[in-house]
Amino acid sequence: MTAWSEHIVPAFALGAALGAAPGPVQLLILSETAKGGLVQGFRVMLGANGMLFAVMVVLALGFSTTEPSQTVIDVLRVVGGLFLIYLAISELRTLRRHHLLGEEAAIQATGPGARLGPTARGVMLVLVNPGAWIFFATTASAVVAEASADGGTDTALAAALAMTLGVSVTDFGSALIGTGSRALVGVRGLTWVRTGLSVLLLAIGVAFVLQGFGVL
Repeated sequence: MTAWSEHIVPAFALGAALGAAPGPVQLLILSETAKGGLVQGFRVMLGANGMLFAVMVVLALGFSTTEPSQTVIDVLRVVGGLFLIYLAISELRTLRRHHLLGEEAAIQATGPGARLGPTARGVMLVLVNPGAWIFFATTASAVVAEASADGGTDTALAAALAMTLGVSVTDFGSALIGTGSRALVGVRGLTWVRTGLSVLLLAIGVAFVLQGFGVL
């Protein structure tokens, strides 16, 4: 079998499956696309997928990694959960603050959470996501290690790139869904879409924090 069929294609498929799994990054892409269009969703993708690729390259270059300890995971859950809560509350406060200014203003408005910018928020959602680091330390490490053992560093880097492209393809689908919602539901509907996505982010954030403290 060639390196392409044995490592590159499976890595791409794994990345596509990872990107298709509902999570904070996908919700943020949907929310930002609904708010600011396809370009804004791309900016979230740029941050999240760029951070993913950077970590994958580090793994492909032979840097060993171990599975994070329970303490590290708990800390990531609390920090990541608080960040998601911050983003969600900022968005909800923005929508409420601009409610009396008219529906169009409510859609275009940005709040305190926007100070980081969509790209920076995408990066942060990867950095503080405990699930992402478990994936890096287990499945991703195994994929690039096997590719490296069979074809060297070049094959490992190709697998890292393929996995990132797989994630990007499905994230692009999320951005298209967000763009479609702008045309489908109109300005008033987008306000409700953004509200719903913010509530989901808030729920995920609260769940992360509770898990970090051992409540869930």
